[in-house]
Amino acid sequence: MTKNPKHTNSLIDSTSPYLLQHAHNPVDWYEWSKEALDEAKKRDIPILLSIGYSACHWCHVMEKESFENEKTAEIMNKNFVNIKVDREERPDLDEVYMSATQVMNKGQGGWPMTVFLAPNLKPFFTGTYFPPQDAYGRPGFPTILTKLAEVWSSNKDQLLSQADSIVQHLNSAKIQNASVETNVNQKAIEHWNLNFDKVWGGFGPAPKFPNTGAILHLLNDYHNYGSEESLTSAVKTLDSMYQGGIFDHIGGGFARYSVDEKWLVPHFEKMLYDNGQLMEAYLVGYQITKKPEYLEVISHIFEWLNDEMVDQEGGFYCSMDADSEGVEGKYYVWKQSEIEKILGKEDANIFSQYFDITEEGNWEGNSIPRITMKKSSLSTVLKIPEDEMIESLAHSRLKVKKHRASRIPPGTDDKVIVSWNALMISSLAKVSYALGKKEYFDLADKAVTFIVERMSKDDGTLNRVYRENVSHIDAFAEDYSYFGNSLIDMYEASFNPKYLELAKKYADILIAQFYKNGQFKQSLSKNIVIKSGNSMDNATPSYNFMCSLLLVRLHYYYDNKEYKTIVESSIEKAGQYINQYPYAHSTALLVHHYLEKGPLEIALASEEVENDFTEILRSYFFPFKIIASSASGIDIPLMQGKKMLDEKPTAYICKNYTCKEPITNTKNLKTILSSLK
Repeated sequence: MTKNPKHTNSLIDSTSPYLLQHAHNPVDWYEWSKEALDEAKKRDIPILLSIGYSACHWCHVMEKESFENEKTAEIMNKNFVNIKVDREERPDLDEVYMSATQVMNKGQGGWPMTVFLAPNLKPFFTGTYFPPQDAYGRPGFPTILTKLAEVWSSNKDQLLSQADSIVQHLNSAKIQNASVETNVNQKAIEHWNLNFDKVWGGFGPAPKFPNTGAILHLLNDYHNYGSEESLTSAVKTLDSMYQGGIFDHIGGGFARYSVDEKWLVPHFEKMLYDNGQLMEAYLVGYQITKKPEYLEVISHIFEWLNDEMVDQEGGFYCSMDADSEGVEGKYYVWKQSEIEKILGKEDANIFSQYFDITEEGNWEGNSIPRITMKKSSLSTVLKIPEDEMIESLAHSRLKVKKHRASRIPPGTDDKVIVSWNALMISSLAKVSYALGKKEYFDLADKAVTFIVERMSKDDGTLNRVYRENVSHIDAFAEDYSYFGNSLIDMYEASFNPKYLELAKKYADILIAQFYKNGQFKQSLSKNIVIKSGNSMDNATPSYNFMCSLLLVRLHYYYDNKEYKTIVESSIEKAGQYINQYPYAHSTALLVHHYLEKGPLEIALASEEVENDFTEILRSYFFPFKIIASSASGIDIPLMQGKKMLDEKPTAYICKNYTCKEPITNTKNLKTILSSLK
């Protein structure tokens, strides 16, 4: 950005890095605000709504090509009220206008999202990226702007009628309550296994996105029912992703998706929400397979988080950009000669062969690091003892990482979002519980403290976004539900009752403010003209069923019948869609399992939180459980009547409120746990 920019618009007062990227466009941008909406009504002209996010490559392209162009900006300013929205700040607007964009473009959507609205906020024309000029028989952005302005001027009623029809269509879907079919989980498993890519892993053709929900369900299917097919699908996918270029082998962390079927070429942006979910996927993969490579992946995600994504006071940043110096992926690619200068010939030979780094490259003349052979195989090829080779790779990675830090890095979107932080907090808590890693818990605890202290309002509700000492935008249903679930995970990792009490507090806010007639709304905003309430998972879990997951878990802790009734209603309300698209409802299926079969209930009566029993419990994987310890002094139904016997720590293992004989020795505890699913 130049020191003395020619133009400055109202986005200069924004806290969003994405909006600030447009603050010196000649476009008269507004944020989504009463002022902007009133201006459209006053001038009786359409709204041009542009939605994107900081790490979005094509958002940057359109900004450079169109929004920095003075002639294009002149057309925009004359004929439209121009509103720029960060989709990460306003998931409610993103959701409803994306639904319109997909309906009007035969299922196609994405970012930047470009939506033309009547002053009543109803959309009449939508698209995504538009090129700066006419080409190949397709209109460029100025042509579209000019044509829409002409139609609004000459035939406004036609556009208003079109907008009414679109909104009516989107709001007319009649939801028929339905019971979830008994075989719905198996139908989802069959879909994922059928669409599994046996050669490269993953599900379906390129582009390939990490589908954490599918991976976890397949792993659970193996754990619960012994399906080798499900295990193969999950493990092959986990292996292919971390071996591929979608994983940053130098600095850790996964990119958002792979543009090819081999997981080689990523769309290089890194999102907090992906890495939070993938940390859990690799943890469960490790708990089931004991593959040490998965521990390495977890530790490298943790390393990336610490290096790049932690606010000095503890919150986690949103994302890292795909572009560096205006070139996508430039920060992440290598040539063999460069590696040799950094490491010397001998270590460079090992490093380059292991990570497929050549002078010719495996992508556009450069090399994206990926793993193409096992360490043991390379040891044989190079005739180097495996332990020496492993040591060389470890030292070399750190040297290459240090050298890479001297490059101009991609931009970081350094705002803190409650829901995305919660996904990472959950995984950090689960790793801490399962592997006994205190540093993971401590990092998660700092993030919890950050949210509670920096993002709470005086009435105890939350704001969604924090950046540069400003906390704003009322939290959405996804924020409360994701955060509430992460707080339960923190309780289960520590037995500190403050986390469970906080989870209940946010659950009660959810019910009071967002719940109505069997469904949770996403937003408290009055300016939403298209109904929301999507039950399907996307890149992040369905907020509707994260709300239900929070309540069903708390029901089993507190025996709160109201919570259970709400969850049963939410399942029935979405039952038709769950039955029709079970593979798109991973979170709903988790909730359904809790309702139908209940969790494993583990009560520990002891004087100290940490003892031999807690250590043993950590070594077992149970995807559906509630667990409590009397050592923390918590008073909940699960702990009623659960006392130490013979002054020894005592474990009570229960299911559906029926308990086995109390256990007072470690051998019996291991025997019982080994027999459970």
